[in-house]
Amino acid sequence: MEYIEGETLAERLKRGPLPLDEALEYGIQIADGLEAAHRAGIVHRDLNPGNAMLAKSGIKLLDFGLAKVLTDETDPGASDAPTKQRDLTKEHAILGTLQYMAPEQLEGKAADSRTDIFAFGALLYEMVTGERAFDGESQASLISAIMSSEPRLISELQSMSPPGLDRIARRCLEKDPDERWQTAKDLTAELVV
Repeated sequence: MEYIEGETLAERLKRGPLPLDEALEYGIQIADGLEAAHRAGIVHRDLNPGNAMLAKSGIKLLDFGLAKVLTDETDPGASDAPTKQRDLTKEHAILGTLQYMAPEQLEGKAADSRTDIFAFGALLYEMVTGERAFDGESQASLISAIMSSEPRLISELQSMSPPGLDRIARRCLEKDPDERWQTAKDLTAELVV
């Protein structure tokens, strides 16, 4: 196992939002990492600030313990994974860190690359604003917020953010996976512009 020196994004976010240029650079690196995982046929299913390490060489995605091998049947943009493996997690189980879980995860439906894109949107939102996209006083109210609420626009919380960032985050956080970016590669292309 590789030793990575640094701090987790969760530790860094305790001190407040990241400078915009840093948040965007980390966002691009995370999207690139997701694209590599998805291309290899793996969906992370637990992307959150505790699973992203800020290292000298850039950001590293950690803890693929809940990852799932995708098949052509489970992901519209799946992969060049060489083999199909049986998913060892219980069918319809809710897996992941609640604040970053996509609606389909909360409903116990199959996760695919678009599930990670939802989590990415929540992570990007938090990096830029210092606030979680969805929050609640209890698990039930948090689930309700994810399923039916829209977070405040990033530009309302960070007036200096570029106008396109609201659009990027909103599309990542769409309730319907078909309305999100379909691949992390598409998302990276938007962030780079």
